[in-house]
Amino acid sequence: MHATRMPRRALLAGLGGAALLAPLAAWPQDAFPAKAVRIMYPFSPGGGMELVLRVMADQMQRSTGQAFIVDNRTGAGGAIAVNAMVTAPPDGYTLFVGPVGISAITPHLRKLPYDTLRDMQPVAKLSEFHSAYTVANNLPVKTLPEFIAYAKANPGKVTFATSGIGSQGHLRGEMLQKEWGIQMTHVPYKGAADITNDLLGGRVDFTADVTMLQYVKQGKARLLAVDYAQRLPDFPDVPTVSELPVPRSGTSSGTWFGAFAPKGTPQAVLDKLAAEFDKALKLPEVAAKMRPFAMQPAFAGPAAFRKQWEADYASYGRVIKELGIKIDQ
Repeated sequence: MHATRMPRRALLAGLGGAALLAPLAAWPQDAFPAKAVRIMYPFSPGGGMELVLRVMADQMQRSTGQAFIVDNRTGAGGAIAVNAMVTAPPDGYTLFVGPVGISAITPHLRKLPYDTLRDMQPVAKLSEFHSAYTVANNLPVKTLPEFIAYAKANPGKVTFATSGIGSQGHLRGEMLQKEWGIQMTHVPYKGAADITNDLLGGRVDFTADVTMLQYVKQGKARLLAVDYAQRLPDFPDVPTVSELPVPRSGTSSGTWFGAFAPKGTPQAVLDKLAAEFDKALKLPEVAAKMRPFAMQPAFAGPAAFRKQWEADYASYGRVIKELGIKIDQ
């Protein structure tokens, strides 16, 4: 008995159809995201942006059907969190969210296990805010000019708290000392929650971290001035720095938080992630979470964010060189 032969033309057509159907069948399973996305965050729990980021992560999970997990990776001035991202596969499932300080200042001050400009790929700018100069209630000053006079009379005695060596807060503190002609002692912490504990307890004197604003409202700390263009709506009686007779060089030094992915992440994935961040930033509850920290949504997509990041990287490098700022390696 002979096997039935399939006509050559029919056989070729069948093989061609199978070849075409294979990638089409696989495509829906490869749609991004198809599993949980981890967001490496460089500070300890409890800070302003972390609270905002968790609200955004919940929205992104509802939007995509996949979990967005905030993973607190503290230490080494943010390098631990960044390194966890840059060494991950470039598939969009491991991101880093952090401030300008870690991505545009720290690289000029530390030897890092990665090349910042080469290995970090911008996804989206998320928020921005400026400095809020706050002191412990036990410090005998009520205004910014009084604070400067006190620091001049007590060189090295006043302590200023930041989120770590090489952070933007650290750099800004060094710049303020030069502007105001004072000498303070830097006290680095792992995050805003740790700063809060010691400033409210009177163990540290001064910070520019906007996380403290919620405690100022409760009377647990004293706000001297804000480095914004206008007074904050929640603190109409607190002056901006530009209103005061204090030494000032340059413009207000703002902060942004942004999201990054490993170098080589496909553009389509970056665009999808940016669109999800943008959607989350438009939620009223996200703006509400930002307001206590004088923070504002400030979305920029991959191309626009890259332009700002690279400009800040260059300008902070120049400032660090001019001021001769160095840190221990």
